[in-house]
Amino acid sequence: MISFLIPTFLFALSLVAIPILIHLFNFRKFKKAYFTNVRFLQELKEETTRLSRLKHLLVLACRILAVVFLVLAFAQPIIPLGKAAIRSANRSVSIYVDNSFSMEGITREGTLLDVARRKAREIASAYSASTKFQLLTNDFEAVHQRLFSRDEFLEELDHVKVSPVSRMLSSVVSRQEEALNQSKDDSKQSFLISDFQSSTSDIENIKSDSTLGLNIVSLPVQTVSNIFIDSCWLESPVVQLNKPVNLFVKISNSGDKDAENVPIRLLVNGIQRAVASSPIPAGQSIVTSLNFTVNTPGWQSTEVQITDQPITFDDTYYLAFEVKEKLKVLSIDGHQTGPYLNALFGKDDFFMFNKSASGQVDYSQLPQQDLVILNEIPSLSSGLSQELDKYLIGGGSIVIFPDSLSDLVSYNSFLKGDALSPAITALDKVERVDIKHPLFVDVFENNKRSTDAIDYPVTLKHFPLSKGSASRLVLMQLEGGDPLLTEYTSGKGTIYLFSVPLNPGFSNLARHAMIVPVLYKMALLSMRQPAFSYTLGRELPIELDRISIGSDETFHLVNKNLKVDLIPAHRNVAGGIQIITSGQVNQAGSYELNSAQGLAAVIAFNYDRKESILTYLSVEEIAAKGDAAHLSQMQFFKPNATDLTKTLNQMAEGIALWKYCILLALFFLLAETIILRFWKAA
Repeated sequence: MISFLIPTFLFALSLVAIPILIHLFNFRKFKKAYFTNVRFLQELKEETTRLSRLKHLLVLACRILAVVFLVLAFAQPIIPLGKAAIRSANRSVSIYVDNSFSMEGITREGTLLDVARRKAREIASAYSASTKFQLLTNDFEAVHQRLFSRDEFLEELDHVKVSPVSRMLSSVVSRQEEALNQSKDDSKQSFLISDFQSSTSDIENIKSDSTLGLNIVSLPVQTVSNIFIDSCWLESPVVQLNKPVNLFVKISNSGDKDAENVPIRLLVNGIQRAVASSPIPAGQSIVTSLNFTVNTPGWQSTEVQITDQPITFDDTYYLAFEVKEKLKVLSIDGHQTGPYLNALFGKDDFFMFNKSASGQVDYSQLPQQDLVILNEIPSLSSGLSQELDKYLIGGGSIVIFPDSLSDLVSYNSFLKGDALSPAITALDKVERVDIKHPLFVDVFENNKRSTDAIDYPVTLKHFPLSKGSASRLVLMQLEGGDPLLTEYTSGKGTIYLFSVPLNPGFSNLARHAMIVPVLYKMALLSMRQPAFSYTLGRELPIELDRISIGSDETFHLVNKNLKVDLIPAHRNVAGGIQIITSGQVNQAGSYELNSAQGLAAVIAFNYDRKESILTYLSVEEIAAKGDAAHLSQMQFFKPNATDLTKTLNQMAEGIALWKYCILLALFFLLAETIILRFWKAA
């Protein structure tokens, strides 16, 4: 269907009446012709009339058509293409340039990022200088949230580099809408220039917006095999000094060919500590383990490496953790405590064991303790309860052994949910143990237990516990149904509640073989550590417990190998601080967090592994997802599209026909001239 940019000019078609009137009135001068024979005059008159009429009709047709096509040329006819509409005078355009790691792929025209930048320039050239542009990359920089002029856009485009950040397409489009909504222009267009990896192309989650034109610019990609470290984790959440450590490594092969004996290296604090190799079948993942021992206390920087080409950003994985030389345990005792805790913790050099009477607790030392044991305290004072609540909020761990003469009201007020009932005298035995809980890992042979084979603890008296707290987890349960050991979460901390004291008059728990590994594990699990690693691009706060800093002091995040020294934002929270990097860190590695007091922590950052799976959506697959999401405004540019400027002009303005109209008008004027000049029968 043909449209006109200036349809009002079609009124000029009335000028066609001028040649028609000229021919109707036939304003011509007649000449006398002398003939010697009247018979020849009759023949000449008949022949001249017939040919003259034909000539006049042809001349009339040429003149009419010349006027018609001249008028049409000024009306500027076009043939719109696809769903495109004629561009309005006021328009805003948002162009997303995917700059993730996968855009380092090589094509005949350079890297994919080079191709993306070139196509972005072609898109900008298709619009007038008055158009406002947004440049968006995976970095989501604040400067890219505003609209640029075309010259500013092209200047910013030259600064786009590969980034470790990977974004889902739905969040990209949402960001584009936010920027374009700042504009009141009539026409708003969004362009997505990407290789459209399957892992990030969530087309189905894009919300349909009829006011926003969504244009897909797919780049040509080549399928490349990639072997990468998917993740790493420690077998135990706590690493002990001079004790074997088992590190698990998950390696994936996204290609279609088997990999033979992929070499794996483990470096701890820059020193190689273990090597291994493993075959990895095509399209599968394997989990292997590396064993090492930490001989020096403090923060440890761990680096796992493989060798794979050409994709290398995901061949290294960083972990950081702290190994403590001693673990601080505080026992707050009542009046009738036995020697059991001192025998367990006081004679082990790994523990810094301290005891304090319930009325003489130094509250300022509580935050420094890894584990606090309430050992048969008759009553919990309000002051002690308040300080223990603060300790739990900061991530502390508390073990409670109630006293035989306990003030249950004070205990139940502290528990905030469950309630201890007065002790009952009844012979009972542990029936069930939650062997999947970290407390019982390695306690039973092969991590299995048999009621017949194991002599579980026996109780003579115990404190029943009412059901009420949603955070309650029963770890050891008696045959009568009451719990012997219960775990609660409070803030970031943990409470372990025994329903019996370490008193032989209540049970044989104090002398049972299970109590030693269970209390030992409680102490080990109380060592609060940040996550072993963080993923770049996921702006989650880094929580560090038991760290404080003055109001006028700052932290420095340092990586000497990368020559990085930056000052992250931080805020004080209960029991510690939060570090907010806000996109400042853009290179993977282990970073030291330093303050005026010295080294506070080591934080490991890794690149996002979403980019490691090198599978891409075709234009047909994108279209199918768009149809399923009802994105009727979506348009496509195939990878082999050569000149986007020309294509966009045609899509925005259609195929312009005015040039053809001018040529036809000139043709008919020339035809008229030829007829009048060379047709002698007039």
